[in-house]
Amino acid sequence: MRVSHPQTPRQLALWSASLVLIGLCIPAVLWLAWRSVPVAEGPAPTLEIVRVARSEADRIPADWQPPDLNPQLEVDVRAIPETLPLSQTATLSAALPLASQAFSVTAAALVVSEALNVRDGPGGEYVPLITLNNSTVITVVGRYAGWYQVVTPDQVLGWVDSDFVATNVNSATLPTPAAIPDAAPVLAAQLLPEISGANLRQDPSLRAESLEVVRPAYGDVVLLKRFDDWYQVRTPGGSEGWIAAELITTTDYIARRVPVLTASPAALAAVRLARQYIGYPYVWGAETPRAGFDCSGLVKYVYGRLGLDLPHGSREQWSARYGEKIYDQALLRPGDIIFFENTYRRGISHVGIYAGDRLIIQAISESVGVRVSSLDEAYWAERYVGAIRPFP
Repeated sequence: MRVSHPQTPRQLALWSASLVLIGLCIPAVLWLAWRSVPVAEGPAPTLEIVRVARSEADRIPADWQPPDLNPQLEVDVRAIPETLPLSQTATLSAALPLASQAFSVTAAALVVSEALNVRDGPGGEYVPLITLNNSTVITVVGRYAGWYQVVTPDQVLGWVDSDFVATNVNSATLPTPAAIPDAAPVLAAQLLPEISGANLRQDPSLRAESLEVVRPAYGDVVLLKRFDDWYQVRTPGGSEGWIAAELITTTDYIARRVPVLTASPAALAAVRLARQYIGYPYVWGAETPRAGFDCSGLVKYVYGRLGLDLPHGSREQWSARYGEKIYDQALLRPGDIIFFENTYRRGISHVGIYAGDRLIIQAISESVGVRVSSLDEAYWAERYVGAIRPFP
């Protein structure tokens, strides 16, 4: 028969320590087992922006919109195209067709419309060359499908709708051209044969990075857009970039159809970016989409995204040296940074982004947020100071 002996204090201490370790291990094992089981994630939290308020603690969902200020202006600014309409490209990109040959039949005629477009083909889908006023005397030299080929007083050769022309000539006696030009031709061009090659650049600037060298032997390039003295082209290999216009040859008929940018690509990118924040709240001192914007904060953020580091403050932005100053409103281009004075203090006190068509995207006030205004409104016209063009 075994007799148990009383346990020593040392043995009791060891037993107590073992029980504590077991008590700690069991929860750890259970926790690790729970972590290994996949758990369905809940919905991602909705991003929030700061309400126009005195404290950042007052938050609302990101889809918040302030009351409409002038909805039509916002529709207009979102509809502003990057390129000029074709009716404006003729005088910008190509010479007007002039009547240099003799015609077998001519007849005097009179314009009977307040404004009659002379186009470079017989149809409304052709590019307008010039506009004739009522009672302008013209010479009819041909006909095709309800259109007259005419010579204007300035010797421009083109086509007009016969319904808006008065003449005594019998249309059947007028000659019909042997060929009618394609209203939507491929905008093909060639590099000058005498050059060895042309740099295809990232942007329309000699300072821009050269992507590759395009050779005349490669074949035709397709003209995509024009800006100042540059063409954006697509090469036979599919690359896209900018080539100096002086290195490219094409017909005036083709050149008239190349869309002309209203501003540099970088400036247009600024307008596109600024348009995204129409409706965001105005928050004094803020400069991010999450926090909101004040007037100079919006400008700082938009142009910062495009690589331009601007100070925060309308006076500071006007004083900083980062672009060409523009004072004449008639010379404004989309993407110009536009400044105003005497709004809530004397001197330069407000700034916005010019979107074209006399429209400004700007963070206006706490009551309306980032909205669109017109330079034709007396308030802004009277306070206009000038603009800075950060991208040439």
